[in-house]
Amino acid sequence: RCCICRLWGASVTCRGRPRIFHFPCGSERGCVSQFFREFKSCWKHRPVQRVQTVQQEQTPCLICLEAVAGWPCYKTFVCPACASAWFHRRCIQGGGITPGPCSLHHFCCPLCQDVATFQAEMFRLDIKIPDR
Repeated sequence: RCCICRLWGASVTCRGRPRIFHFPCGSERGCVSQFFREFKSCWKHRPVQRVQTVQQEQTPCLICLEAVAGWPCYKTFVCPACASAWFHRRCIQGGGITPGPCSLHHFCCPLCQDVATFQAEMFRLDIKIPDR
């Protein structure tokens, strides 16, 4: 049974704690799907950014130019390399940076152009960019 909607057929399990839920229920609740390392996925065990930074003033998302939260959280990310570029989860996941057939090869921070650190952190936070 899904621990969120209580219906049968749940298939996603969090290894951090025995919770089982449907993928759509988990997405609505703020869960991620890590298919590496510890396989943590539920809302209580999802990874958080290790970047310790707070905005000096209201900063816009570099993709949609709307305001972001003042600190890194589930819906707001900051580039781990430069700590100056702020993004919404939906903007990065929506392919707003580099849509196209080879997005992964050009997926980088639009401000500092860092590839390795930026990609590693985004994948850890469950941002999926297609390779093909």
